[in-house]
Amino acid sequence: MSKISNPINAWLNTQDSQFTPTGKSVLIPLELEVIKDWTEATIDFSFTSPDRNLTASSININPIVLKNHLAKPITKTDVNLTVSEDGFYDIEAKITVTLADADSETGENKLLTTLSFGVFSFQGKYIYDFSSQAALDKYAEIEALSKPTKEVKTLINFAETNKITSSDNKLTLEQMGEISRHIFAEKQKIQALYNNQNPSLLKQSLPTKPSLRRGQKITLKVRWPINSENSDFLPLDKAAIEVKGSDGKLFKGVLNNGEFTFTAPTADYSYTATVSAVFSDKFGVYKESTPVDMLITTNFSNQLNYDITDGTAPFWSVFSAVMDLTNIAKKHINFEREKNRIIYVDIKSSGCFYLPSTQSINIAKADYYNWDVIAHEFGHAIAHESDAIRMIAGGPHTGENQYDYPDNEITFNNKRYSIALAFNEGYGTWIGIRLLKHSAYANKMPNVGDDYYTTIRSDGSIGFNFDLKNHSTLYGFYGEDAELCIAPLLWQLSDQKKNPYIRALCSRKADYISYSLGDIFNKIFKGRQLESISDFYKEIFIDYVGVQPDFLRTTQDGTKINKKILQKVHNLSVPFAEFGVGIYIDDKVLKDYTQLNMYQLKSGSLPTIDQVDMYIFNDQLELMGKVLDIELDSSSKLIKGSTNVTYSLQKKDIAQIEAAFAPNRKKEQIVYILIAGTATGQTAIDGKIATGPYFSNLAKFKFTQQ
Repeated sequence: MSKISNPINAWLNTQDSQFTPTGKSVLIPLELEVIKDWTEATIDFSFTSPDRNLTASSININPIVLKNHLAKPITKTDVNLTVSEDGFYDIEAKITVTLADADSETGENKLLTTLSFGVFSFQGKYIYDFSSQAALDKYAEIEALSKPTKEVKTLINFAETNKITSSDNKLTLEQMGEISRHIFAEKQKIQALYNNQNPSLLKQSLPTKPSLRRGQKITLKVRWPINSENSDFLPLDKAAIEVKGSDGKLFKGVLNNGEFTFTAPTADYSYTATVSAVFSDKFGVYKESTPVDMLITTNFSNQLNYDITDGTAPFWSVFSAVMDLTNIAKKHINFEREKNRIIYVDIKSSGCFYLPSTQSINIAKADYYNWDVIAHEFGHAIAHESDAIRMIAGGPHTGENQYDYPDNEITFNNKRYSIALAFNEGYGTWIGIRLLKHSAYANKMPNVGDDYYTTIRSDGSIGFNFDLKNHSTLYGFYGEDAELCIAPLLWQLSDQKKNPYIRALCSRKADYISYSLGDIFNKIFKGRQLESISDFYKEIFIDYVGVQPDFLRTTQDGTKINKKILQKVHNLSVPFAEFGVGIYIDDKVLKDYTQLNMYQLKSGSLPTIDQVDMYIFNDQLELMGKVLDIELDSSSKLIKGSTNVTYSLQKKDIAQIEAAFAPNRKKEQIVYILIAGTATGQTAIDGKIATGPYFSNLAKFKFTQQ
C-alpha cells in the first residue's frame, strides 16, 4: 500500500463475484483495517435504487458486529447478502469503530467511515460489483463471453494461449474493440429485456437515433464524470475511439477535447462507438481478468453527445489523470515512461501501489477520483523507471516516524529500511503534487493544482489534507524516517514561492534555494539510485555548493574559504534543520562560544546525530582550527525535550577548541563555527547505517581568552 494510511479503511472484495440465484445468499469477503487500538465495530447497511417499486424486503443484508479480541490491525469478515427481486441496488455500509482510548485532542472514541457497492438482479440471478451499473456491465460480460461469436471465440482462445507463453496477454486495440462491442450488444439486449419485463420500474433509458444524411459530417462529443455522483462532466481527451457502422466500415481516431468527427457514408447511418482507455502508445487502463486482461472501454450507439455514466465511469478519471501526468512529465522534467505501460483498476486491494516488477500502476476503488493519490503512484513510477530511487523497502506507512511503526515488520526498528521507505514515499508525494501544479485540469478537477496532498473518502469528505508549503502543518513529526517531513523538505527546495522558516532560526540570513522541477529531477535524482534523504543531501550539496561534503576535513588550517561556498553551505543547512533531518546552532543572540548549543528537531526513537566535526573560522573566514569526531553518546550531553535534542559543549570539547586556537589567539575576537553532524546508527536496533554528515548553519560567536 502506497498511500498514507487513514486511521480506518475498509475493503470489500467485489472483484470475484459470480452469478447467485435470486433468493439465495452470498458471502462477500470484507476486510476492516484500523491502525488504532479498538474494541468493537458495527456495520449497518442501507440501499437506494432507481427502481421505484423495490422495498426493504427485496434485499437482505445482515448487520455486522465485530469484537477485536486479537488486537490485529486487519479484521476479516463477510457481508451476508440475499437479493429476492429484479432491480438495481446501490448499497452503502456505515462503519462505526469504538476505540480503546479516546483521542487525546478531540476526546472522541469513535471512528466512522463508509463503503459502497452495487447489485444488478435479473432473470433469476444477481451479481454484485462496486456499483449497480458496474454490476450490470459484469452481468453482460459474463453472459456475452459464455456465448461468443466465432470471431470473439478465436480472440479469446488466442489470448488464453498467449497467456501461457507470454506474460503479456494484451490484444490489439481492434481486437479488444471487437470483444467490447460483443459485450455491449449483449448489454443492450439485457437492458431492453429488463425494460420490457419490468414496465412498472424506472426504465434504463435508450437513446433516440439521430437522423443523418449521406456525406454529413458527424461530430461525437464524449464527457467523463469528475465525481462519483456523476453530477459534473469534462470532455474526455486523448482516448482512442473506433466507430463501426452497420455496414462494417470502421472509423478510427482519437478524441480531441472530447470530440471526434467522421463522415456518414450513407443516409440514416447506424453506428456503435467504442472509446478505449488507451493514450497513444504510452499506456492503457485495464482490469485484471480471465482469460484476458480487459481494456477499459465504453460503448454507445447512435448518439451524438454521450456522458459516461456506466460502470466504467470512474475509470476515466484514472485515465485522464495519468494522461495529464504523462504530458506534464514530458514537458517539465523531460521524462517519458517506456511504451505501452499498464494501469490497473478494480484491483483486489484497499490501497494503491506501484509494482516495480511489472512497472504497473494499480489504483484501488477508493482513489479513482483522488488525483493526488494517483499522482503519488505516478511519482513512484518515475522514481523506479528513471533510476532516481533505490526501492529497498515497502509496506504500510502512516507518514509519521516509520522506525517506530510496528505494523511494518520490514521497517520497524530498522534504520536503513525505515528511512528508505520514508524517502521513497515522500518523493512520490512531492513529485506527484509538483507535477499537478502544471495540470491542464487545475481548477477543473477538485483539489488539483494546489499545494496540498489531499485524499477524499468514499462519502465525499476529506480524509487527509497535508499542506506541503506551510511549515506549521507537520503535526509534530520530524526526522529522516518521517515521510511528512521528506515531502515538504523537497517541496521547499523546488518551490519558487517560499514560506519563511519558523523553526531553524539563526542570526545569519539564509538565501532560499529554488531549483526548477526539471533541474532538481535531472541534476539530483535521475540515474542516481538514491536510497535515503542522506543520499539526496550529498547529491544536492555537490551540485549546489560545488564541492564535496567532506571538503573541510581535508582543508589545511589557515586556508581562507570562499565566502560564497560557506554561504551556500549555510543556505542548504537551514531547510534540512527545519524538518529535523539536520542540525542548527542557536546564535540569534551573540554569545561566547562556550555557550554554544546544537539542536536537532526530533520525534520518534530513531537515533539522531551522535558524532560531529567542528570547524572554527575567524572574521576573515580563514579556517583557524577543527575538532573532528566529537562523540555525543554520553547521556549527560543529550537533553531530550518535546521536540529537540540539545547538545551543549563540555569541558573536554572547550579544551580541544582552545588548543586549536592557540597559535592565533587574541584576547577577544569574533569567530564563526560550522558543525557537520553524522548519525552513526550504532544505537539503532537494526539497519545500523551512518547518515550525513549534515552541516549546520554558519553561527557567529565571541571568543574570549580564558
